[in-house]
Amino acid sequence: MPLIPIHDVEDERIAVYRDLLSAKASRRCGLFVAEGRLLVERLVASAFPTHSFLVDERRLSLLDGLSEERLVFVTPAKMIEEIIGFNFHRGVLACGYRQPQPTLNEVLERVPTTAAVLVCVGIQDPTNLGSILRNAAAFGVNAVLLGGQCSDPLSRRVLRVSMGATLKLPLIESNDVAVDLNRLHDEYHFERFATVLDDAEVLDETQRGDRIAILIGNEAHGLPKEIAEVCERRVTIPMQLGTDSLNAAVASGIMLHHFLRVAPRTRS
Repeated sequence: MPLIPIHDVEDERIAVYRDLLSAKASRRCGLFVAEGRLLVERLVASAFPTHSFLVDERRLSLLDGLSEERLVFVTPAKMIEEIIGFNFHRGVLACGYRQPQPTLNEVLERVPTTAAVLVCVGIQDPTNLGSILRNAAAFGVNAVLLGGQCSDPLSRRVLRVSMGATLKLPLIESNDVAVDLNRLHDEYHFERFATVLDDAEVLDETQRGDRIAILIGNEAHGLPKEIAEVCERRVTIPMQLGTDSLNAAVASGIMLHHFLRVAPRTRS
């Protein structure tokens, strides 16, 4: 593997690592960064081509079996922290190339007859989005539709919290979630379930059909009224002790467990 020593924090060859905290810079250059051996392994194994690695000179062994002919930038440990702008103890980072976003048609034409799509509307906190995507992968969602100014699914925090689920899930970034929700129903025959706080079916008693779309709304405001109103079904999680809501990621896990592991496949 070609080792390239880095001695200057401002070296342009490592600009993508230096701009790691800037989501806009990451999208603009068409690259993204994964942190730590586990995520680096998952990047290398994914469909996203790997551009390069940045590694602490004391921990080159972390790249055993991974680097092949890719660029490997080697730097002292303290310089890595200067480059990326925060304390870092995982020893290695890797940079991947973003891929063209698939269209709704491209993704849904490949899903089976019985399928579940998770629709995230305005999930702006990267930690929440990462947790939701990890839940989606764990419970076997067929695709995830992101709309309403969701956080960047390839940002460093979303990648880290999702444990690389972003690299595996079929993701669709929607420019108009209302239009795409109508297409889900009209063209692909998905029944849409809005997760809300009141005036809804109790989750424990809710059954599902073959094709479902489960909508999770913004952390603070939930689903916009106009989005919730187009859904055929409204469902809520019963809560005790006057609790008025759950964290969006927690709610997604409960919903997905019910619909993908517990609820019958057909409605009575």
